[in-house]
Amino acid sequence: MQLSFEPGTNLGRYRVVGTLGRGGMGGVYEVEDSQGVRYAIKSPLTDTNGAGDVTARFAREANALRMLEHPNLVAAVDVFVLAGVLFLVMEKVAGDTLGQRIRTEGTLHPRQALVITRQILDGMAHAHAQGLVHRDLKPDNVILVNMGGWECAKVIDFGLVKLLGDAAAAFGANALTSTGLVFGTPAYMAPEQALGRLVDGRADVYATGVMLFEMLTGRMPFRDPDPQVMMRLHAKQPPPRLDEIVGDAEWATPQMIALVDGALIKDPQHRFPSAKVMMAALEDAFASINDL
Repeated sequence: MQLSFEPGTNLGRYRVVGTLGRGGMGGVYEVEDSQGVRYAIKSPLTDTNGAGDVTARFAREANALRMLEHPNLVAAVDVFVLAGVLFLVMEKVAGDTLGQRIRTEGTLHPRQALVITRQILDGMAHAHAQGLVHRDLKPDNVILVNMGGWECAKVIDFGLVKLLGDAAAAFGANALTSTGLVFGTPAYMAPEQALGRLVDGRADVYATGVMLFEMLTGRMPFRDPDPQVMMRLHAKQPPPRLDEIVGDAEWATPQMIALVDGALIKDPQHRFPSAKVMMAALEDAFASINDL
């Protein structure tokens, strides 16, 4: 049964104010508590009572978010069950998505693109340290929040999160993920992810590289309307170099080119091994354009 909650509906101690949209695993609503504080609340798109796999995946997202506390990641506030349906309450973040910004502006100033990328990587480094791989990083899953004069990038929608190590053992994730299954958005999918192989944090590094390429050039490394073709391109086709797209732009320094190239290497064994290592390369790239 499709779940839908009209404004005024009471969900436990929260009252529905309106609809915010839909995420990878559920509908998202704006709610407020008895003090008038507003949050985002997420529930499965369908009544999952009895649908074990869907329920388990949604519960995994809720448990994953509760492990995270970082300014560049959306925060979980509460988790509860009402009439057999699981609800996840999150901080409400307001702002354009990075996707909206790119669609509106085409390209971002290189320094702005690097600042946003640094924040995404910082959040991902924290998530990876907890054993969480996002697996669906893309511009529409990054919200740019005005924090009174500066902009904070917040990664949202952990609906396709993969748990590794202790996190996987704690939440029984191994039963939900099998080699050969493909999850994610084809336009931002790491080669190993597109091929249905096991992934780790390096898949998020690759997706971040795709987003940086898009912020700098106004286009994705690969473009095709067919998702299957898109996945094959990510898996097999070498991406264009940054300078092939922007020519002799002054900001396309060797450090900038190396940053993008290092994130988009096909073989994860040769890609930046972690978000932290990519952040170090990003600082070199930032320094190379600092006077431009």
